[in-house]
Amino acid sequence: MTRKKIGLFGGTFDPIHNGHLNLAFELLEKKNLDEIWFIPAQINPHKAHTNPTPIEYRLEMVRCAIRGISYFRSKDLEKERPPPSYTIETLRTFIAAQAKKTAPHQFYLVMGEDSVPGFMRWHMSEEIVSLVPLLIGSRSGIWQHEMSDFSLPVREAIQQGFTETRLMDISGTEIRNRFVRGLYCGHLLPPSVSKYIAKRHLYGSLKTSSN
Repeated sequence: MTRKKIGLFGGTFDPIHNGHLNLAFELLEKKNLDEIWFIPAQINPHKAHTNPTPIEYRLEMVRCAIRGISYFRSKDLEKERPPPSYTIETLRTFIAAQAKKTAPHQFYLVMGEDSVPGFMRWHMSEEIVSLVPLLIGSRSGIWQHEMSDFSLPVREAIQQGFTETRLMDISGTEIRNRFVRGLYCGHLLPPSVSKYIAKRHLYGSLKTSSN
């Protein structure tokens, strides 16, 4: 039995959009992963001042987005734990669940390059890179940026993890603002997610605004 290669993709996903999906597809294919697991966070510890959409809705948006894609999975681990959501705890939980298996999964941490500048401030960042390799979708060569304040293990893990991916500059803030203004969002996220947002009246959307 061979070990599966699993990418763990955490984030707020408020909402999940085409940028997230493109990053996942490209890293899955370029790194020969078997699956990618999407893990919505309760509260991002780096955005503790924000008030995200309740995780139940964000989980359902992820499920809508990946329905029918056999190598994508949604995981509700963070829903069952009190916030904030620390990546190190997520990794430990998934790794521990594999400990007694004859062919435990090999996990990778999926990231966008926008997460790199603040990675050294992540809780126990050095232990994170000791547990799993990083896979970082890169569009602009951020590895050339100054990382002198990063420890050597973290810097090496980041440099080794960079993988060229195409540019798809989409933000959840942009999408939420467009829904508030009643603007079309079908070019930014899957139709199934757009319909769910309208159905649940998220982001000030009208039920009729199925986009």
